[in-house]
Amino acid sequence: MKAVFIQQNGGPEILTYGEAETPRPTLGEVLVKLDYASVNHVDIWVRRGLGGYKTEFPHVLGADGAGRIAELGPGVQGLREGTEVVLYPLLVDRTCRFCLAGREDQCVNRKLLGNQVNGTYAQYVAVPAYNAIPLDGLDVITAAATPVTFMTAWHALLNRAQLRPGETTLIWGASGGLGSAAVQIAKLAGAKVIATAGNEEKAEFVANLGADAVINYSKEDVINRVMEITGGQGVDVVFENVGTSTWEKSVRCLSPTGRLVTPGATTGKDANLDIRDLYSRQITLLGSYGGRKTDLLAALAAIKAGKIKPAVRDVLPLSDARIAHEKMEKGELMGKIVLKIDRRPQRKEEAGQGKEILSP
Repeated sequence: MKAVFIQQNGGPEILTYGEAETPRPTLGEVLVKLDYASVNHVDIWVRRGLGGYKTEFPHVLGADGAGRIAELGPGVQGLREGTEVVLYPLLVDRTCRFCLAGREDQCVNRKLLGNQVNGTYAQYVAVPAYNAIPLDGLDVITAAATPVTFMTAWHALLNRAQLRPGETTLIWGASGGLGSAAVQIAKLAGAKVIATAGNEEKAEFVANLGADAVINYSKEDVINRVMEITGGQGVDVVFENVGTSTWEKSVRCLSPTGRLVTPGATTGKDANLDIRDLYSRQITLLGSYGGRKTDLLAALAAIKAGKIKPAVRDVLPLSDARIAHEKMEKGELMGKIVLKIDRRPQRKEEAGQGKEILSP
């Protein structure tokens, strides 16, 4: 099969498009012929060897994917060959104490597609049948762009931070895949959204997603603007997915009793914290990892209902995965980049025409 894989850690230049062994479904698995995959920051971390992920080379990247079931492994029931599916990207054992308590995100044996196991930058992937979710009419490009970002934002904002109607939230990096999902989910929850973006084009993109206020962090002081917008009160929830470069600002933007939730750290893992802030203002710091299958199902239901939707800006052939990674690392990306897996010519409307800017 055709796939994009790495044989060592490094920059985008190490991404290789070529032949890889087609997987076979084992007990309880299905083989999915992928039509589309999407690109996430976690793909870059794995490629660069960051985050502590243990991979064996050659290794196929990619956590998000959608396509159709090509083969059922032994013991699989309730699914049929030919069914269009989207993949729940966390592989969990479903038997540990966390899984049994409904906390798949904390499964002691969890793995993420494209991280500890081969992923979706390929024509085929074998996954447990539990991870294959029928599309039921949802278009396959939208489905492929959904799982990692929408599941992560849904879990972080609604489960971990418990964002409530009428509250105010600050969302960093709102023009990216994760940030654009967070803006829409926060609005769906009935919150007021203050979002950040790095230039005017990105600010316009984020405003069209439904943000109530957008701060251009390249020109404006984020803390001062947040305090102006909130009348000096600060925000109830900060969606902190950037890391080192924004952490201290995020803490300062919180109102007393505010909550900071962090599902990622794209600019680094180290951060300073004045412990006096923690106890005197009674703020709460929350970690959030991935999400549960129920989070993904809820997000997919909201997408099917037309309330939220991935902002797909580019569809590139799988062989151009290097270009997608370069765009993401340079900060040029708005919304999501989707990779078209097979080698058939793209339809004209797919080929980099992703101009759909949407609001919930």
